[in-house]
Amino acid sequence: MGLVKSYKRLVNKLASNKYKGRNIELELERIRLLDRFTVGTAQVFDRPFKFHDAASFIATFDELFRDQIYLFEPSKNSNIILDCGANMGLSVLYFAQNYPKHQIIAFEPEEHIFNILQENVNTFQLKNVTLHNKAVWTKSETLEFYSDGGMGGRVNQQYAQQKPVRIDAVPLLDFITEDVDFLKMDIEGAEDEVLKYCSSELHKINNIFFEYHNNFQKKQTLHELLALIQQQGFTYYIKESAKRKRPFEDQKLICETFDMALNVFCYKS
Repeated sequence: MGLVKSYKRLVNKLASNKYKGRNIELELERIRLLDRFTVGTAQVFDRPFKFHDAASFIATFDELFRDQIYLFEPSKNSNIILDCGANMGLSVLYFAQNYPKHQIIAFEPEEHIFNILQENVNTFQLKNVTLHNKAVWTKSETLEFYSDGGMGGRVNQQYAQQKPVRIDAVPLLDFITEDVDFLKMDIEGAEDEVLKYCSSELHKINNIFFEYHNNFQKKQTLHELLALIQQQGFTYYIKESAKRKRPFEDQKLICETFDMALNVFCYKS
């Protein structure tokens, strides 16, 4: 499906404010009033979509289904989408609906969020999706995993006053082939190690999206990742994911550790 056709179809749906007679804006306003980390369902599609955190659902829905930040022109020769950090499954649903000929391989390590992801995949009967209750990493091992309960979960980096859980991790490199059309990576700070580990094989992928999280306690590595991306034949575009209005004075942190979160879009020029 071409970019223009896909975009127009979604815009027409959103402009009508209806999916099966439901008013999207009223439904989103209802969800917006819910307390954080409240499990519920959203009636903004033709079936109920389950979420674990209202704020996370609103933010992700806006990015994916309004702004369509993952929209890309599909290749005729590659038909795999790797979704690393699938969370509750909005990205999986977006990919499955807009790229029905692709196979979506999704990774989500946090068990209770994975269960919601799996329930949504079953509810929407997404036949072109394979789920892994694992983190992507540089090797197969068991890691300590910390979560903020919403969109943030990370390996080997603590949140205050929280005990970690043990999760299984698999090397992302095992899944990178010339059949990968799109790699989406939102893994809360682990992108630095994983991208560098996979650097020699990234050229096989047609499109890459990763969210860069700058840990203020460590050396900045964005320049290293951008250089790596360029060396593998990509052009990049950077967009703020979270921002500080006054960087010289504003000390606001994201998930207790990150002072910067950037969306990095990488494509072959």
